[in-house]
Amino acid sequence: MIQILRSSSSLARVLVLPFVVLIIVLSLLIGMLSYSAGSRAVVSVAEQMLNQTADRIALTVQRHVDGATEVLESALPRDMPVAADVSADLDGLRARFWSATSMHPGLSNYVFYGNSQGDFVGLFRHGAGEAELRVKLAAQDYRSAYSVQGIRGPLGMPKNDDTDFDPRARPWYVAARSTGREAWSEIYINYWDRDLVITRSRQVLGMDGRFEGVVAADVSLKALNDFIGDLHISSRGVAFVMETNGDLIAASDGNSIHVDGSGGIGRLRAADSENATVRNIYGTLQAHLAEEQLLGGTRRTFTFIRPDGETIYAAYSWVRDNAGLSWVTVVAVPRSDILGALDRNVRWTLLISVVTVIIALLVGLSVVRWVVRDVRRLSRAAAQIGKGQMNVALKIERSDEIGQLARSFMDMQAELNTDKLTGVTSRAALLRYLDAAVNKRGRRAGELFSQFTLMFIDLNRFKAINDTLGHDYGDLTLIEVGQRLRGIVREDDIVARFGGDEFVLVFWGIATAGFAARVREKIDRALAPPLQCLREVKGAEGMTVGASLGAAFYPRDGKDVETLIKLADQGMYEDKAAGRAAPGR
Repeated sequence: MIQILRSSSSLARVLVLPFVVLIIVLSLLIGMLSYSAGSRAVVSVAEQMLNQTADRIALTVQRHVDGATEVLESALPRDMPVAADVSADLDGLRARFWSATSMHPGLSNYVFYGNSQGDFVGLFRHGAGEAELRVKLAAQDYRSAYSVQGIRGPLGMPKNDDTDFDPRARPWYVAARSTGREAWSEIYINYWDRDLVITRSRQVLGMDGRFEGVVAADVSLKALNDFIGDLHISSRGVAFVMETNGDLIAASDGNSIHVDGSGGIGRLRAADSENATVRNIYGTLQAHLAEEQLLGGTRRTFTFIRPDGETIYAAYSWVRDNAGLSWVTVVAVPRSDILGALDRNVRWTLLISVVTVIIALLVGLSVVRWVVRDVRRLSRAAAQIGKGQMNVALKIERSDEIGQLARSFMDMQAELNTDKLTGVTSRAALLRYLDAAVNKRGRRAGELFSQFTLMFIDLNRFKAINDTLGHDYGDLTLIEVGQRLRGIVREDDIVARFGGDEFVLVFWGIATAGFAARVREKIDRALAPPLQCLREVKGAEGMTVGASLGAAFYPRDGKDVETLIKLADQGMYEDKAAGRAAPGR
């Protein structure tokens, strides 16, 4: 180009040079505008993904620790009194504690009870068929430990420990006794396995309502640490769960316990983490949590700049319950992980514009139309999700980084919408659908959301399958039930797994008792045939499941999601109480 200009007349140079400069300026301007629009859209999508990932982690953590309530209820049901003399009911307590520790083996393997007289009974599970029964009677000066083989196996020779032990002085006992409700202990370290453990406890009352003692269960947090460690946020992204005081509970780098030079171990604070991003996040996060507490802010995404100049995008979510739990889940990704591909594309565009101005002009104009179009579609999709729409169509047929981002976006949306086990709609997606419905948002809102029927289903005889055949066949049963239920609904209707063996059906556009009765009959017919997943299992060829159902109609029964689900759930329990549930439930 320069040689051509040199060999040309001065008039040609005068005419060409300004045009070349104009093309370069336009190419640079187009590149900058494209980069600006693309970065804003990508950051918007990334923030939505960070928010959803933080919420997903919080939901997983919540489900994990909620299992402790089931363990306590299995160990000592609220309406079941305990003998004042625990030695008189030692076999019964042992059997119940064995069953309780079998419910969630990876969650709780130690259940124990202390009464107001100072007696103590605990069962620590070492494995599927091996445990240790620990007994301390108030009248004795020692605590005894018996090896146990099986739920009804004989007790081994006792190992006596004369260390001073009074259950009434233990933190878990004091917490439940003083609060009058279920309570969590402080997190502590299991020094044998170097894992974090927390104890959940509640009061045990007699038939007269008087306090008799406290039942408690240890909850291992190792599974949470493994779950966070297996998450792939990005090449340099991090995720962690911490207490509000800054102590880490789980982290994607696997470090939540500190080991000093002498081999001593203790809790690791986020401010002391070996991961620089975790340390930097903690200081900024503290300011956001304080602002939320003082001003009631609801924005859960934030950015900050590390000392090395790297911009970090982060989001957090809360894990709270009525027993005093207050944890924070955090997800953070460096800017280069989000915009690195876009940065490289812009640099190449600028290089091409320098090498050949004419090609840069043509490519630049096409890139604007090609890049900005799909980036805007990504931005609009992110905005739609932010407004509560879940099934956002996004068809971007590209093989570059933006196409990869679009596919990741759709994969994330599908993962958040779908129950991983059964393939039906997830609980989180169901709640967002219903929220959009009652607030008249989304496509076909007037047609579909003016009225609808919500049916709450709880499977009968499922527990018998789980207990006799195992959780693997229980999972196969849930998958088959989900498929059968999907076979009786219309294309726009919803089949969702609400939790455990509970399903929710939503039928848009109709809300009558007659329709609900017909659907009930269809459900009974759909579930009546023997389960195909068990047809080759010896002794289970003819097994079936039934269903207890409850229904609620919008807007007749309620105009908010919580009321509708509560009424349908109540109706399901009334249906179960009326005798629809078959024996063996």
